[in-house]
Amino acid sequence: MGKLIKMKVLIVGMRGLGVETAKNLILAGPNSVTFYDPNPTEIRDLGANFYLNQQHVDSKTSRAAASLPQLQELNPYVRVNTIDSLSIEDHSNYSLVCYTENFSGLSNLIAVNNFCRSKNIGFLLSETMGAAGYVFSDFGEKHIITDADGEQCRSFIVVSISQEEEALVTVHEDKRHSYQEGDFVKFVEVEGMTELNNAQPFEIT
Repeated sequence: MGKLIKMKVLIVGMRGLGVETAKNLILAGPNSVTFYDPNPTEIRDLGANFYLNQQHVDSKTSRAAASLPQLQELNPYVRVNTIDSLSIEDHSNYSLVCYTENFSGLSNLIAVNNFCRSKNIGFLLSETMGAAGYVFSDFGEKHIITDADGEQCRSFIVVSISQEEEALVTVHEDKRHSYQEGDFVKFVEVEGMTELNNAQPFEIT
C-alpha cells in the first residue's frame, strides 16, 4: 500500500482496455494517473470506452480528453490528468508506464521499453484483439517475484519437528501439504521449539 500511494502512472491508449485499466487503478488510489491518447474519438470507440458518446465524435475530441472528466470523479485523492504530447524522455516523470495500444509503432515501443528499463521504471504493454490478447511486462533487473502462483498462502498443522540441523517437519496426516522444493515456510504458535516462532522463513529441501 505504501508503494501504491506514491506511484505515478502513465496510461497510453484510451479505448476499452485503457479506460478499464484507468478506472480500476484510480479506484485503488495511486498518487497520480496520466493519460495520453491524442486520437480523435470515432464511432467504433463508443462500443469500447463507456465514457465516450456521440458528442465526442462530432466534436472530434481526443479519447483522453473525453474520458478525463468522469475518471476524475472516481477518486478525489488521486490526481488525474492528460498530456497532449509524449516524448521518450517524458516517461521519466512516471514510476509505471502502461501501454494499452500500439499506435506508435513497434520500434518506438522497444525504444520506450529500453528507456524505462534504464531508468528503473516499470513497463507494461497489453492489447486485446477480440477473443485474444497479450501482456508484456518489464520491471527491470532488480524486480524479484516471490509469489510463484498468486494463490493465498496455505497453512498446515505441525505434528512434530525433529531436533536436528536439517529438521524433519511432519504435518497432520489429515491434510497433505502442497509444498515443493525451494518453497519457504514460516512457523507460528509452535509449542516447545518456541524460538521458531520469531525466525525468518525457512527454505524447504
